[in-house]
Amino acid sequence: MKEENQIEVGLKSEGGELYMLSKKERILLRLVLGKALESAAGRAFVEERFGKEGLELAKNFLKELGVEIKNPQG
Repeated sequence: MKEENQIEVGLKSEGGELYMLSKKERILLRLVLGKALESAAGRAFVEERFGKEGLELAKNFLKELGVEIKNPQG
């Protein structure tokens, strides 16, 4: 049995694929995606690349990980 800090989390994509993320991968994704969504330019990039659905998916994913997205200044 894996230790608690090594437990992998599964994510299901729109196509039905199941992705497993290790603790280190979750930390990296949370940090990078969180920083991207904190800035107006980062949110614009995500929305341009993945649409409004992708932006909402990213926000919901971070919310599930317990990340509060700060509003950009200015």
